[in-house]
Amino acid sequence: MSHKPNAVPVLQEGTVYTIILDNGRKVHDVIYHACVASGKSYFAKGDKTYPAEKVRNHSITGHAASDGSRRNGTPNPDRFAITDEVCEVVDVVTTPETNPEMFRCRVKCLMYSGLSQAEAEKVIASTPLKLELFYDIGRGSFAIDAEAVGNTPLYNPYTGKEIPDET
Repeated sequence: MSHKPNAVPVLQEGTVYTIILDNGRKVHDVIYHACVASGKSYFAKGDKTYPAEKVRNHSITGHAASDGSRRNGTPNPDRFAITDEVCEVVDVVTTPETNPEMFRCRVKCLMYSGLSQAEAEKVIASTPLKLELFYDIGRGSFAIDAEAVGNTPLYNPYTGKEIPDET
């Protein structure tokens, strides 16, 4: 007779569960997250977080979370979307010495549009690349060329899902 181990349920990122904490308190409708940056997992509900190591038990199955775009009728500041409310842009300098590969590609792009190499190099060296910053809580940060934001569908590099555009 062979012994088959019990299957351990796998929690799904972004799925809603009911948890029981080590102190016996039951919390309904918490969302499971696995933080890529720290390697730790946790549950969250509103402004509260519950580290997975403090959870004694959880429901076997979960259900899809709402998009979380509104809380009590007001926009949720932690929602992951392109919005007019938050726009953080950084300037990235590109020269032959600073970020040379990016400089080379940007020069080539301007040359395709008709500029000479000398003209393109002058423009690129004097015009920083603008990157819009994003942070997906529980996963990490990334940047997208600011000119692309709002002009084309964009995708989260951690999940592959389209980023909602609420502009």
